[in-house]
Amino acid sequence: MLREVSRILAQLKGERFMGGLIAKAVWRRGGEMKEPEGLTVLRDRKDTVIACGRIGDTSLTLTMLLGRFNPKDLEKEIAAARAEAAKEEAPAGGKPWHTFTPAEVAEFVQAVNDVNTIHQGEHPVVPGLLILEQLLKTPGYDGAANLTMKFVRPAFSGEELSIAEGEKGKFKIWGEAAFVEGSVK
Repeated sequence: MLREVSRILAQLKGERFMGGLIAKAVWRRGGEMKEPEGLTVLRDRKDTVIACGRIGDTSLTLTMLLGRFNPKDLEKEIAAARAEAAKEEAPAGGKPWHTFTPAEVAEFVQAVNDVNTIHQGEHPVVPGLLILEQLLKTPGYDGAANLTMKFVRPAFSGEELSIAEGEKGKFKIWGEAAFVEGSVK
């Protein structure tokens, strides 16, 4: 179901979406839904778009930061994210979780029709929705009715990601550059 909803959100295309990153994703299954079926743009500002894709009792709401990455400077962006991550201590209690390959990234973006060029090349940015999809396949998260993820720093293919679970359904995913925090219900 996530890929179907992702296809709806991938309708947001054009030059202003190139280099854009997902800052936050909210996945909901079951219960009352406020948004209509299909794609709904909830807020559209110069550098931020909040949009919701919904099919039946499943919705995915994204906050997107537009024009944050220059795909031509991706290696520089990777180095900057790694340098920032190196200043921080890894969360306690983590365990190895997943390493996304360029082939996994390519298959996902083709399947959902995501044309953002940051997801191409030798070390593409891993789509936030691919991370969400993998998390929804992980025991303990696979039955989630409500899952929120905040993407602090992007993940890149080939980066070994770890996961740590905290109190009250909180979790963190991180790697050499990546940092994601979230909660599950």
